[in-house]
Amino acid sequence: MAEALVSALIKELTSLAVEEVRLVEDVEEDVRKLQSNLEAIQGVLNDAEKRQLADLGVRNWLDKLKDASFDMDDVLDEWSTALLKLKFERGQAMQTNKKVCFSIPSSPLSCFASEVTRFTHRRGIARKIKDMNGKLDIIASEKDRYKLNTTTVEQPVERPKTTSFIDVTEIEGRDEERDILVSKLLCESSTSSTHHQDRGLEIIPIVGMGGLGKTTLAQLVYNDEKVVTHFDKRIWVCVSDPFDEVKVAKAILEAVNEGNAPNSNELETLHQGLRNCIQGKRFLLVLDDVWTKDNKKWEQLKRPLKFGATGSRVLVTTRKEEVAKMMGATKCMISLEKLSEEHCWLIFKRLAFLERKEEDCKELQDVGRKIANKSKGLPLVAKILGSLMCFKKTITQWEDVLNSELWKLKDVEEIFTPFLLSYFDLTAKEKRCFLYTSVFPKDCLIWRDQLVEMWMSQGYLCSEVNSYEEGIECFETLAMRSFFQNFDRNGHDGRVTHCKMHDIVHDFAHFLAKNDSYTVEVDDSDEDYYLKPLDEKTRHLTLEIGYNEKCPKLKYNKMNEKNIRTFFIKSKFYVGGVDSSLFLNLTRLRTLVLARCGFKILPESISGLIHLRYLNLSSNHLEELPKSFSNLCNLQTLDLSNNYPLRKLPEEFGKLVNLKHLYIDHCDSLEELPEEILRAYLLSGYCPLLRHCEARRIDEL
Repeated sequence: MAEALVSALIKELTSLAVEEVRLVEDVEEDVRKLQSNLEAIQGVLNDAEKRQLADLGVRNWLDKLKDASFDMDDVLDEWSTALLKLKFERGQAMQTNKKVCFSIPSSPLSCFASEVTRFTHRRGIARKIKDMNGKLDIIASEKDRYKLNTTTVEQPVERPKTTSFIDVTEIEGRDEERDILVSKLLCESSTSSTHHQDRGLEIIPIVGMGGLGKTTLAQLVYNDEKVVTHFDKRIWVCVSDPFDEVKVAKAILEAVNEGNAPNSNELETLHQGLRNCIQGKRFLLVLDDVWTKDNKKWEQLKRPLKFGATGSRVLVTTRKEEVAKMMGATKCMISLEKLSEEHCWLIFKRLAFLERKEEDCKELQDVGRKIANKSKGLPLVAKILGSLMCFKKTITQWEDVLNSELWKLKDVEEIFTPFLLSYFDLTAKEKRCFLYTSVFPKDCLIWRDQLVEMWMSQGYLCSEVNSYEEGIECFETLAMRSFFQNFDRNGHDGRVTHCKMHDIVHDFAHFLAKNDSYTVEVDDSDEDYYLKPLDEKTRHLTLEIGYNEKCPKLKYNKMNEKNIRTFFIKSKFYVGGVDSSLFLNLTRLRTLVLARCGFKILPESISGLIHLRYLNLSSNHLEELPKSFSNLCNLQTLDLSNNYPLRKLPEEFGKLVNLKHLYIDHCDSLEELPEEILRAYLLSGYCPLLRHCEARRIDEL
């Protein structure tokens, strides 16, 4: 991650914005020295990224470098923003043949005052550059004590020629388990039913260690044509840890009612609702990733399930046999064993030999089998390794992977080693993009376009013109590496709309991100929820809101907020509110997701988030945006979808000169669009900002 951050800073230091700072006396040398220090550090970062896994000293050195780099990035962005506003206001002045000054009221002395303000600001930036140089001098000198190896600038890895990545949906070596499972699900009566008083409700656990394919097997039978037609209702719920019977009951009701669930925390109320939905119906309920061994919680959840029709089934995936014992379902249990070496080889070669000539495959087969054997019977690892080798063209590259020192790491979970091999094979940009996926909660749907736009907002993509296309290419590369799964595609053009991450891949992303990314589960029944102090290293904060009857109002509480670059609220239901003081304190935000936060009025203080690039305000109750909203001149993506009361957008919308994506679908009360957008649409019949608004709505407006 530090590697990409330093590369981006070096690029920024050659920009036109910094050229103006150079005009300040004695700063020219500071800028040159800063750039030289960064370039010297850049050469050893590839080695440092690997060494930090086992060397605490190197890890601490990288942390100091990241802190300094983030601070420098903020300084340069602050200056670029000031210049951007000045350029816009000068452009307006030329159009109106009037003199204009930067953020200074009109008066005979305004223009002079403006130049003084600009000069003062420039000197302030120059002073900060001098201060940063002092910090970087120390960091650069410290690198020598770790004897880090210098590497050449990375060469881009040639991607396979195919434009669409492989989504391996077939399951190798699980035919017997699949057939047994389907048979158990379709059987009208079962002599092995655990409790006769459960009226035929049979619990079938799939048990096995992580990465064996329990969820994949469950998905296969869940979507089996015979299973689909056999059950009146099919319900899929990811449970995970900790087990909360209220949360699970709500999730089941939400799945049954296509997204709707009662806003209640009373278990009896939920049970009654669930009973009404399934009574007399034959259902299949999948509870994925169950960890709890608490029999009392399980019995509470099971009570309303007994009212389904005879032949109803509960399919459970778990890593723990104790869970199956607690459920009293060991007689029906299916234990997944590790795959044979041959089956791992079949998974591996289907990916590794993609689009290779037959003679090349023969040459690589012997070393390929040795690499595949390192899967140790885990299909997920076979997929990761096969996806990695798809990018390796020569037998020398294959032997390098086989003999890599990473296989010998002792301070890392064994299952993570193949993931590390693939991760370190990514470009610096792709590494940052992968690590950022840790902001999404486990088992969360990841919408491709949203992810790309969030990458853009963080400055991870290099292109200033085609950053969206660059992001799509990065997404496809990570997908080809098997870092994503469960792809859903658009029915019209076949493009991927959303996906998920395997829980082990998600754990791996968090392992690498360390304190950079932090997720808080807010499931407190109190009316107010105070955000606790964060680690000062935290850059990305996610709040996962629970299923409370009264969702708490989020309160600010001195939480080391100064470094936060992402604030992401993930909520099923509307949050009670967000304390407006958050906007006064999260001043370095690039990405802000406030969907379903119950906003009717957006605080004026949001205009102070000068670094903000991505803002998601979807599914609120906004009627209009504050006038000061147009001060967010760096904003690239604005999502206002599903704000039904929204009547208009700010008059000075044209100040959002960097806006690339505007979502206004299902804003049914919108009366007018800003002149700048309508002009673009009328001139060409198409406006990129309006690609998420029905043409009928545009014509009406």
